Order: sequence, then structure tokens, then C-alpha cells
Amino acid sequence: MINLLLVWVVLLREALSSFAAVVTNPVLASNRTFDYIILGGGLAGLTVANRLSENCTISVLVIEAGQDNRDDPRIYDIYQYGSTHGTSLEWSYPSNGGVIRGGRTLGGSSSVNGAIWTRGTKQQYDAWSQLLDPIDASVGWNWDGLLSYMKKAESFSAPTSQQRAKGADYVASCHGSRGPVNVAFPNLMYGGPQQSYFASVMVKFGLAKNPDLNGGTPNCVSFPPLSLNKNDGDHRSSSATAYLSPVESTRTNWMTLVGQQVTKIIFNPSTVHPRVATGVQFGTLSGARYTAFARREVIVAAGSIGSPKILQLSGIGDATALSSLGIASIVDLKTVGKNLQEQTINIMAANTTYFDVGGRGPSDAIAYPNIYQLFGTQANAMISHIQSSLPAWAASQAGSALSAGALRNIYTIQSNLIIAQNAPIAEVTFKTKNSGDKIGTNIWQLLPFSRGTVQISSSNPFDIPEIKVNFFAIDFDMATQIAAARFTRHAFQTAPLSTLSTGESLPGFTLVPDSPDHGSTANWTSWIMNNARPVAHPIATCAMMSRSLGGVVDAQLRVYDTKNVRVVDASIMPIQISAHLSSTVYGIAEKAADLIKNAQN
Repeated sequence: MINLLLVWVVLLREALSSFAAVVTNPVLASNRTFDYIILGGGLAGLTVANRLSENCTISVLVIEAGQDNRDDPRIYDIYQYGSTHGTSLEWSYPSNGGVIRGGRTLGGSSSVNGAIWTRGTKQQYDAWSQLLDPIDASVGWNWDGLLSYMKKAESFSAPTSQQRAKGADYVASCHGSRGPVNVAFPNLMYGGPQQSYFASVMVKFGLAKNPDLNGGTPNCVSFPPLSLNKNDGDHRSSSATAYLSPVESTRTNWMTLVGQQVTKIIFNPSTVHPRVATGVQFGTLSGARYTAFARREVIVAAGSIGSPKILQLSGIGDATALSSLGIASIVDLKTVGKNLQEQTINIMAANTTYFDVGGRGPSDAIAYPNIYQLFGTQANAMISHIQSSLPAWAASQAGSALSAGALRNIYTIQSNLIIAQNAPIAEVTFKTKNSGDKIGTNIWQLLPFSRGTVQISSSNPFDIPEIKVNFFAIDFDMATQIAAARFTRHAFQTAPLSTLSTGESLPGFTLVPDSPDHGSTANWTSWIMNNARPVAHPIATCAMMSRSLGGVVDAQLRVYDTKNVRVVDASIMPIQISAHLSSTVYGIAEKAADLIKNAQN
């Protein structure tokens, strides 16, 4: 009896002493009750966990499938970006358009991404409210309601005089100064002629040079900052280093369990409408299954692939599809995993004469052309094509949405942003290398009309879901990718950038012969189809929209027909924005934390 008591005391002491820490032992969370359980320790999950645990009377459990790799140089060294590709530090999700990557480590994709810090147009955020029921307009899912939260996440460091001489600039009102995430220009910022030459060519092509594209007007060429800590050797500033590291030794009400995968949400069988979650099940492929209980809410933050997968495994999704897998329906919500929007990237490069690149990088010059700048004299014809094609496009993509009618309404808003609001439709990111073909670009179409799906094909929670991105199912998406390629080829051939180039090396004139319009449609299509890959910016699989349009969550981010299950990550974004996702998703998570707090008052 004494020995059993001693064992119990030791286990209790270990549990209490590790409650604030990152732990690997699932027993420490098993059969315990927490106020909030957050499924995913990525960008959004750790942000929400930090804000909820500010109240010392609230207990929070975060469950993350990856490990704590904050001390791995492949994670913290921003100059090693790309070294995590194909490793255990990333999810690799096969799709019918290539592999979609995502961070499988504490901090999620904020620990492995390119760290570029940009925001979309004001009108794109305002469009989110248009997709909600009118009663939800006051919640503030728009530019004015999100900017303060995006700034709340940020601690911006203004560029030095040396960095400004290299092209860096800023507008103070666009940034926060006291948030957890460090945002700055790299200390080793490139200072050679290449980035300024690229900006000069973009100005010739009709894009204004904007000192700061984070103010809601990204239709420009600019030098954006990165999520890095300039006072710590340009180390990456991720959600793990920003929201967890500073408080993990003092927040005795927050446990982060790594190396465990959530297998399903558990619901109270006696509460039918709305459904009430009571906890979650988790475990490993070859290990035991455990259960933790939620006193207040379960918050799903597993990303645009992981979040719909967890909901479906839990019985929230298309009841017919789930029934075929032996999963009982909890909420028949047919659009879980639908409305997937992912972008396609191609890489172009040019050989160069010798020149001093003037630093180490990372590259941080970006152009965001709109439809008029990208298509030039063909823009009006392309606009007419969009306007006349919306019904047919919606009908062709109806299987990846609630219905053709719902999708046509969404398309109408999306096309208006492109045609009337000058939303950038392509990103052209200038890239510098220290050897070989020293100049190049990453190009992608930002606002695809093609839609896809994420759907589990097995009840085994460790199986990867079937992902259909359906790239280029809509011809406008291919036309935009081709236009961006021609745009880049033309840029390589335009002074002053042309003074550095000795000729395009990728794809080169053998694969895509040059012509007065910078390459034929047939040749560009063939090259793009053989070389395009996912950008790794998937969104909308748990879209925040009215249910009549195919939404999965409402304006409070609650899953429809549930009382206490929310989704907080990029999957709630209803349509793509003309930007990288990090700043926006931090804003979503910061706002979500306040919505959750207010719900308990």
C-alpha cells in the first residue's frame, strides 16, 4: 500500500511539474480534464493557447503530432529554408497535382516556411463578411476588424539606414510594435544591384513601388520584411519561439503534448442538437490510444488538410461518405473538406554575368501584378471571358463545393475583386543565388477558380486523406500562370535587369522558344504542366461562410450544429488572398482567442 502511494505521489508530482512544459509522455494528459483542448501546435494553435492561458484559472492542452524541434538549425536558421523538405519535420500530402507540404513540428508551417510577411488587399478581407450571413457582419471579419489583430501579433523592427539603402522601407502604421512575432529585414540583406533592378523593371511594367505592402494595397512591387529576429542572428520567429518559448517556464496552466496525433473528437451521445464535444482521443500509429477531456471547448487547429480530416474522422462531414467507412454521423455537413483552394508555382531563372550579390539574403523583392498589368492588351478580352464563363465554371466545379449556385455566388465576389478592385492575380518573387544562375523568380497564380477536396478514404486516422487539388481545371488559372511566365521572361529581357543576364536558363528557349509575345501558349502550357507544383498555401476546407454557401464554421468559428467545437487556422479562409498566409493567420488566431474569451464571459 505504501509503495502504491509513493508511485501515485511521484506521478502526481511529475504531472503537476510538467503541466507548463512541452511533454512527450501521453500519460501526463491521459484521463485528465482541461478547459480547452487545442488540436495542433502550429501557427494558430500556439497563438490561441498563449492567449487563453493568460488567465491562470484556465487550463489548456495542446496536442501536436510533430516533435519539439526548436533547437534544430533546419528550423531556426532562416538561411536553411528548404532543408526540411522531404524530412520528418514536414507533412508530405500527395495530391493529384503534386505533394503539398506542411510543418510537422512545434510551430507548424511557421517553423518551416519562407517567412515572407505580407497581407492581402483591404477588399479581400472585406469580402469575407459578404460571404457570411448578414447577422454576422458585426463580428468584424473584414480589413478594419482584422488589421489590429494582425498588428497585435507583430513586433516590427524598422530597417536600418544600411537596409534602406538596399531598398528596404516601411510605413509605421502598417505594423505592430509589441507583439510576440519578430518581423524585420535580414541583417545580411542582399545589397547588390539585382533586387533594385528588378523593382525598376516592375515600375516600367506599370507597378508602383510601394514602401510597405502590408497596408492593404499589395498591387505593387515592394521589399517585404520577414518573420525573423534580427537581434538573434536572423533566427526564424515562429509561433513556437514567439508564443510558447517566452512563457513555457511560467504558465503552469498550459501543457503541450508532442509526438501524439489526435484520432477523433469525442461527443456526448445524449446531446443531439447542438452536438457537445466532451474530449478527444489521441495516440500513435504503433502505440496505445488515450483520452483527454474538455470542460469547455475543443479547438481544431490542424491546418487545411488536418482539420477537415479530424472532423471527418469524428463524424462531421458528408454522412453518406462517412457511413461507407463505418463512421457514424455526428453532423451531416457535406462541405467539410470541400472548397479547397491551392496555388501552383513554377520557377524561372537566368544565367548572369559576374556581379556581387551584396549579401546573403534571403531574397525579399516581390511584385504583385493585377489582371491589367499581367495581361496587358489582352486584359479586356480575359475580363470578358471571366464574366461570361462564371456559370459554366461553377457547374464544372460543383462537386468540390456545396452546389453550382453557391459556387457561382462565391465566384462573383472573387471576380469582382479581380476586375473592379485590382486584386493582384499573380506573385512574382525575385530570387537571388550566390552562384550559377544568380537571378530568378518564383511565379504563381494567386486567386485560382479551380476547386478541390480533402476526403478521408479510410477510418484509420493514420492514413493520409485523398486530396484532389484539380489544378488548372479552370482555364483562367492556366492563362494566369502562362501570363506570369511571359511577364517574367520579358522582365529578364528588360533593362536594367537585362544587363545582368546572359540568357534565360529555366525553362530556356529550347523548351519554350521565344517569340514576340514571349512564348507560345502551347509550349508554356506543356512546361507548366510538367513542372508546376503546389505552393503549400491550401485554404477553405473548413470555410467560414454562411451555411447556404457551403460554410463549415460560422462567424464565431464554431462548426455548424456543434456547441463547443471551433476551427482556427487557414482552413476557415473562404477565398484566397493576394499574399502569403502567415500574418493573416496570426490575425485570425488572435481574433479567435478574443471570441473564445468573450463567449465565456
